[in-house]
Amino acid sequence: MSTQDLPVGRSNGMAIFALRIALFLVCQPSANAVLAEVYGVASLHDVVWFLAIPSYVILAAVWLYTRASPDPALRGISEALVIGAVGGFIGTVAYDVIRIPFVLGGLRVFVPNDTYGLWILNASASSRFSETVGWAYHFANGTTFGIMYALFMRGRHWAFGVAWAFLLETIALISPYGAIYHFAGDPWKIAIAYYGHVGYGVPLGLMVQRWDQSAALLGALPRVARLAIAGLFVAAIVGSLTSPAAREVDARTQPRTFLIDNGRLEPDWLRLPGPGKITVKNPCASPNALVVDNTPPIPLAPCEERAIDMAASGIHQIYVRTELPLSRSSFVLVEPVAAAVPAKQRSTMSDRAGVRTADRGLSR
Repeated sequence: MSTQDLPVGRSNGMAIFALRIALFLVCQPSANAVLAEVYGVASLHDVVWFLAIPSYVILAAVWLYTRASPDPALRGISEALVIGAVGGFIGTVAYDVIRIPFVLGGLRVFVPNDTYGLWILNASASSRFSETVGWAYHFANGTTFGIMYALFMRGRHWAFGVAWAFLLETIALISPYGAIYHFAGDPWKIAIAYYGHVGYGVPLGLMVQRWDQSAALLGALPRVARLAIAGLFVAAIVGSLTSPAAREVDARTQPRTFLIDNGRLEPDWLRLPGPGKITVKNPCASPNALVVDNTPPIPLAPCEERAIDMAASGIHQIYVRTELPLSRSSFVLVEPVAAAVPAKQRSTMSDRAGVRTADRGLSR
């Protein structure tokens, strides 16, 4: 007999239901931090450090308390937290993996993760630290979305997991997020976004549908396997922070400056607190041509330093034109990003006026 099948008093049942609602709300700071940023309500930095991270601690504390409780209903809460977290994490991995072919085809579908790290660290340029933090938040978000689903959808058909994933993506697309990252109004990119969320919803939905099997499998996982999984996570983080190539790029990074090296720009991102100028430094070895927001190329002579005005808020694409079919872009994030979306569009998303080149931020 599962913990959900055991009888509980009416008052106890209401208390457990209230606890589920409370935990659902505890997940909200992580879930809504990006929306707060793109709506201009609060910075991702403040929401993550002062609300989301404490919420992770609360979720962990509740899990530790409920898993040791003699009350089967409370142990059911513990199961929901574990199954939701693991299902959400696996779903996030699947969400990323099935989009890799589009990355290989030249689409920059992981661009949002890079901006998360810039915002959370309040950084002026991308680095190995901002990339690691951005990806960590990406997975933490997927995990909390999984918990939110598992708290109320035990035993439901896995298709509800896909519907939940689609709901999350729809909320993002109809918010300023969709316009800022140039998804809104582009059927191809919207299709890719929903396709990725199928990958998220299926494993989450299956784990929650097969609740007892999932709980038994996770409970029987050998300690060695758990340590190995934890070790992989630690190795991924340490590897990204100690990469010699990444450390070398970070050492060369200068404020508000891109350096051209081997046909590409370093670093990957610059972030300005408002409209202003950046500098691009061309090496003395050869001339180059710079493309900003898909406008006509800007020629750069050997050893030339060119100041470029970034007058509009939002995300700007910039890259070195080469003979190769694909060229890795860098980007400039000009705050406040909410100003990049017209007020009418922020409220209804029905008017695409003022949204800059639709391909920028996802191609090359």
